Amino acid sequence: MPCFRFKQFTVAHDRCAMKVGTDSILLGAWAQIGQVRSVLDMGCGSGLLALMLAQRLAKENADYQITALELDPQAAQQAQQNVIESPWAQQIAVLNQDLFAYAEAAQPHFDLIISNPPYFHIGVDCRNTERQTARYMAENGHLAWLLAAQNMLNPNGKIAWVLPYAMARHLQQQVAQTALYCAKWCEVITKQGKAPQRVLLEFRLFDRSAVQAQTERSEIVIYQADNHYHPDFIALTNAFYLKF
Repeated sequence: MPCFRFKQFTVAHDRCAMKVGTDSILLGAWAQIGQVRSVLDMGCGSGLLALMLAQRLAKENADYQITALELDPQAAQQAQQNVIESPWAQQIAVLNQDLFAYAEAAQPHFDLIISNPPYFHIGVDCRNTERQTARYMAENGHLAWLLAAQNMLNPNGKIAWVLPYAMARHLQQQVAQTALYCAKWCEVITKQGKAPQRVLLEFRLFDRSAVQAQTERSEIVIYQADNHYHPDFIALTNAFYLKF
């Protein structure tokens, strides 16, 4: 069975359209968890982000709950199995449900909403419908996902996403249509000297009493020019990767 082994848990992903990848690992390690007690993983896939956050939150406190939402039934079943076999089965609830149906009924109570959302707009058909669902945004788009997250967020909560650079720039321009602002913008550079390919994003609800909402900008490099892992990447992901 295809699986990815981490220091404290294992993720099987053979029934998931999108496999374990660096984007989600970066996001799960980077997302800020201060004052977080309730988490929603939008489109959880194999459950990787939920498990990473459970590991991190377990070090901070025992009083937290993670909801992992997944539309595809096969992926949801696999996420559930991954959760059951982890040390945090009591803290993670996997729901096989549509995001927008869930958002309509949910109350704004999440301290952190995290997602590695589908990346690609409709174009060339994928080889199966599950992969197409995972990769393509269809008619809703990232803005619709962001608005759904906004409506489920605590007043002091945060939304953490990872997106390709061009899509992150586009979404940043659309944020004015929401009650959110981009609080953190972290550019992911695959190799030192190259242009960023991904962006880690944190959104927060705009505080009208604040003078101006500022975006904190940073970057993380995965590989140095000599093809060795960058020390900052190692420091960020050390709690998860077996090779570090």
